[in-house]
Amino acid sequence: MSMLSKSELPRLMVGLKPRIRLQSTSVKESDERLRRESMLHGKPVRERNNHVTHTQLKPCVKIPGTSGDDLSFLERGIKKTDELASSFTDYTYKFERLPPNYGSNQLLTVGNELQAELDSIMNYFKAPIRYAFGYGSGVFEQNGYSGGETPQMDLIFGVSHPAHFHSLNMRQNPQHYSTMRYFGSDFAAKFQEIGAGVFFNPFVDIQGHQVKYGIVSMDNLLKDLAIWDTFYLAGRLQKPVKVLKNDLRVLYWNQLNLKAAASLAKYLTLQKNNGNFDEFQFYKEIAGLSYLGDIRYQLGGENPNKVSNIVTKNFENFRRYYQPVYKDVVYSNSLYLPRDFKLETALAQLQGRIWKGSTSQMVKGIFTAGILKSIRYAWAKKLKTLKK
Repeated sequence: MSMLSKSELPRLMVGLKPRIRLQSTSVKESDERLRRESMLHGKPVRERNNHVTHTQLKPCVKIPGTSGDDLSFLERGIKKTDELASSFTDYTYKFERLPPNYGSNQLLTVGNELQAELDSIMNYFKAPIRYAFGYGSGVFEQNGYSGGETPQMDLIFGVSHPAHFHSLNMRQNPQHYSTMRYFGSDFAAKFQEIGAGVFFNPFVDIQGHQVKYGIVSMDNLLKDLAIWDTFYLAGRLQKPVKVLKNDLRVLYWNQLNLKAAASLAKYLTLQKNNGNFDEFQFYKEIAGLSYLGDIRYQLGGENPNKVSNIVTKNFENFRRYYQPVYKDVVYSNSLYLPRDFKLETALAQLQGRIWKGSTSQMVKGIFTAGILKSIRYAWAKKLKTLKK
């Protein structure tokens, strides 16, 4: 397959139409829809704990109102588009437009009160931010937290020029930085590049909320989404996040990141369940990818039930987040993985990259956050683990 040129991709993307537009449905409605679709192939679907277990997968689900020839033509078109998109690796390309509704599944909603709080935090920063998202238990609830606990809000800011961001932010918020601020913004930007390329400021007070925010260059963010360079941010974006400021490049590459995660999770789910597909297990496999080889897990710094807790509380968010991707990967058998990755060896490849990235970030955090904040953060994680 030849590489897709820069001039060809915009024509491809603009010409695309949404493959199948899915509406948000309740678990019951979704189960009924899946039951109807499965009956087209005479394969039973059984419900269990509000998720669906398929006893056997078919390459494709027939779309009502289409003939066999129409469906075959549609499948070939989708396959061709997937192959062209998969060969495109220029993550620095600046998209001016994308097809209607492309990536709309990534734009999850939260309650009005939380949205207002997140907006106030974003408006607080004077330094320019190109892309931002919120994640973790402070934005999406997880099982295992008591009612009196108020988790720290975790945010990631993608910025075009880290040195410029740190310069402005150090003037506005010098208290957010450790002694690192005395070395200047240029040094902070260079130090940021170590490991996974994220500079964290934890346990800071913003508009009355306890926040941990990370700064990453747009180049590093896009590179990780496109080729799973460190998997540090790609893995986080594979779980439901709240996009606070959008960027077309991230929207495009994260859609392929979600498709790659789904392709690998489907393979693992079938492998672990003797060929039977289980939707809840499928999302657990996705959520667990970012913890493969994570040094915090190995040192007991994370709750061993964290993955299950994430999916249990956010099952519907996972469904919404993966809505069109699920249709493509699970039903239509489309497949996408970043270059140099194969289904059979992807886990081993990811373990090495995640271990390297998480280890360097942990050590780097001692300097960026300061010793006292680092101890506080580590102790908070350990306490949550001990409570479970």
